[in-house]
Amino acid sequence: MNLFFRFAFLLLATFGAAAARAEDGAIANPTMLPGALRAMRGDQGDTSQLRLTFERFSDGRTGAPLTAWIGSDYFALMSEDGETIYDFRLRRRLVVDRKAQSLVNLSLYGDVIFRQIELTRRIEIAQVIEKKTADQPLPESLESFWIESELSLPRPGQDAPELEQRTGGEGVVRFLHAGNVVAAFKPGTQAVSRALRHSYAAFLRYRLPLHPRIARAIADTGYVPAQLDYVSEAKGEAEKVALRLKEARTLNEDYPLPQSLSLVLLPSGNQDPDVLLLRKVMPNMVDAIGARAAAGPPRSVADYRKAIDAALKDKKNFEATLLLTALALQWGRGAAACEKADDAAPCHTKDEIEHAVGADKRSLAMFDAMSLQGNEAEKAIAIWRGLDRGGVADGYVVDIFLARLLSVRGQREEAAKSFAAAFAGNPYIATLYRDLGDHYARTSRTDLAWLSYDLGRALPNRAAPDALSSIDQLEQELAKQYPELF
Repeated sequence: MNLFFRFAFLLLATFGAAAARAEDGAIANPTMLPGALRAMRGDQGDTSQLRLTFERFSDGRTGAPLTAWIGSDYFALMSEDGETIYDFRLRRRLVVDRKAQSLVNLSLYGDVIFRQIELTRRIEIAQVIEKKTADQPLPESLESFWIESELSLPRPGQDAPELEQRTGGEGVVRFLHAGNVVAAFKPGTQAVSRALRHSYAAFLRYRLPLHPRIARAIADTGYVPAQLDYVSEAKGEAEKVALRLKEARTLNEDYPLPQSLSLVLLPSGNQDPDVLLLRKVMPNMVDAIGARAAAGPPRSVADYRKAIDAALKDKKNFEATLLLTALALQWGRGAAACEKADDAAPCHTKDEIEHAVGADKRSLAMFDAMSLQGNEAEKAIAIWRGLDRGGVADGYVVDIFLARLLSVRGQREEAAKSFAAAFAGNPYIATLYRDLGDHYARTSRTDLAWLSYDLGRALPNRAAPDALSSIDQLEQELAKQYPELF
């Protein structure tokens, strides 16, 4: 099982499926510009901001300074070109390019689950190597302590790696692992107010490759270290890093997101096949969110029922089958089963339609493909591919099923073609966004996965619970398991 899906399953199995959040319909989706994001944040409340600048040295060589602005529910990493804001109220990572005056709006959930996937993947690699070379020590970069340090996540359900803490002269606190000093800090005089401590602790966890226990020990002092030295194995070999506090001051300042920025959903020039696919379907997605897709406005339940009734009267039985399936995918099985009453349109149940199309070979083949796709995927794919789509307007339904099956089978290039055709046919179906997100998650592209999930949850008149409700639940469980990162 892919690590993403294994982790998602274990999270939900461990914590249980939570109820839908009250704010599910108001996710700070990736299409939001600064004005909308600021409005969603609401009243800023505490405006205190701790501004820190550290001089940075790597193996004795001067590096770029580390500058961070810490707010009550965010921190921002500042550079000459822009800033990256980790927003815990919106649970977004906002990347600002001041030169280009642009904004990239990403999900913090995608960041955190990527770290979880990497943690599991590297530990499994280490276990395989350890079995094959039992008489040789593991490379340090594959030891549990260093993996947990780089990703700033502890292994769930495992004993903590060996770590000794000692306090010496001038209050310097040292941390030893396997007999070696791996980090040391000297507390400074700049206090961190209680209002800022959560964001300050998150800054240490997200930005510095420190073991979570070391980051917590620094944060728990309530002061900014005057100096911090640590060893990192993030580059595959030991690197000695030294941070020296150059400036620290507390101000009352506005949220640091510039007011006027253009939106960048995907990086330009990137020829990665995954990015190319998303770039191809992105216009369909964005238009669907604005209910202005080329395929027309979103069909209501009544629209579908009228179209199904017309298709049956015209003996277009395969078209009726496709429409019924699209209705169920977009509005839920209840709509397809006539549970949702609508006197304005006739409703034919699934059983009625199956009886009406009982002699239609293409409809029967489609039903066979649906029944086979769980246990005999290859046979199902062959049937879907062989379906004649001539004379029907909703053939994209076939592509929805093909895209998912081909992706699961690892046939990514062919899956991409089916995804593109499905989004062109009907970009209002939440299942498509879930399947595309899962397509990216299978290769640990959690940034693109959450971009897909978030756009799907921004669709107009979302009929939750739907295919994306489990992502809502997964996010809640991530926040429960790692509250210090949210």
